[in-house]
Amino acid sequence: MPRFRSLLVAATTALTLVGAAGINAGASESRLIEFDSMTTVTTGTTTVPNDRGIPGGGLPWVISSGSGSVDRQGHLSVSVTGLVLPAVGNTTGPIKQFSATVSCLTPAGPMNVTTGLFDTTPTGDSTIVDTVALPHPCKSPEVFVGTTKANGQFVWFAESNAESDD
Repeated sequence: MPRFRSLLVAATTALTLVGAAGINAGASESRLIEFDSMTTVTTGTTTVPNDRGIPGGGLPWVISSGSGSVDRQGHLSVSVTGLVLPAVGNTTGPIKQFSATVSCLTPAGPMNVTTGLFDTTPTGDSTIVDTVALPHPCKSPEVFVGTTKANGQFVWFAESNAESDD
């Protein structure tokens, strides 16, 4: 009987490990992009549209940290800390809400989809959690944090940095 119990415990443990590995593999396969740092608009990019057709946010910005992810179903989560305008005293200035744009390369060219607006603190902290309708295919995705102007145009303050493979 003790041998049977040992075999049962070993089999249960092995099945649990295989199941957990399958769950982790499925989660990473559904992720389109994941990043743990962001680069901000600089002097040379403040109003010029980038290669995705998105103009910079008018002034140079700085960021303490930024991270996030987007999965293949368009579920997006971005967190920024200290995304501010140093030219106006290290605050977000007149910007009270941020949004995020996921930019994908498609056969027809870049396609950009933008979230709703999310509150930000005066010190530039914000969490953006939303779902966007991604184009198919969505190649070379990038995530931009910025805001949508009154005319409906999105301008970016910070962009995702690609994760490097270890």
